[in-house]
Amino acid sequence: MPSPIVKATLASAALSSASNILAQLLEAYRAGLPLTFDKLQFLRFVVLALITSPPNYKWQQFLEHSFPAYDRQTSVGDIESQHHKEKDEGPLSVYDGEHDATRQKPKLNIRNTMTKWFIDCITIGAILNTVAFYILMGLMKGQTTAKIGQNIRTDTIPLIVAGYKIWPFASIVSFSCIPVEKRIVFLNFVGLLWGIYMSLVAAKV
Repeated sequence: MPSPIVKATLASAALSSASNILAQLLEAYRAGLPLTFDKLQFLRFVVLALITSPPNYKWQQFLEHSFPAYDRQTSVGDIESQHHKEKDEGPLSVYDGEHDATRQKPKLNIRNTMTKWFIDCITIGAILNTVAFYILMGLMKGQTTAKIGQNIRTDTIPLIVAGYKIWPFASIVSFSCIPVEKRIVFLNFVGLLWGIYMSLVAAKV
């Protein structure tokens, strides 16, 4: 069985492939021309997904480890106390067990969720992913260091601002509702339309 990171990477590559194909169809339709499939552009976009998905997967795990989405209402001390109580008084009744399970139900940590959202979607995550996009796409196109640097200086902020139209909401849902091992797949699914936009941007870089 493939590991979770491999599954997430392959899913990301598949969704990126679909995004690029749809982008090329859209571009041909807007230009009123028959589709001329750009294989190189397609391959670049797939390679980009294969390269960037593993570090993004690790990044999501790091954020979840640093800022857990859920708190346990029952502390370790409470659990140990309950364990001693069971030894003295016997096992919990069905009713008590249901009550205890309800009491231990995880609770969303709003502060941690908003912290992750700000770090990943608004600042560090957005900046690193955008810069990586321009560097990798520039390298695959054989651009000079000067050209790549110019793309980063002039286009990073506009691309991040454009991303604010979709990613803030998607990130909140991701951090609060989606398990960490499925987060990259979810974000790539939500980003199918964003991927179309990115493919159009990549074609002009």
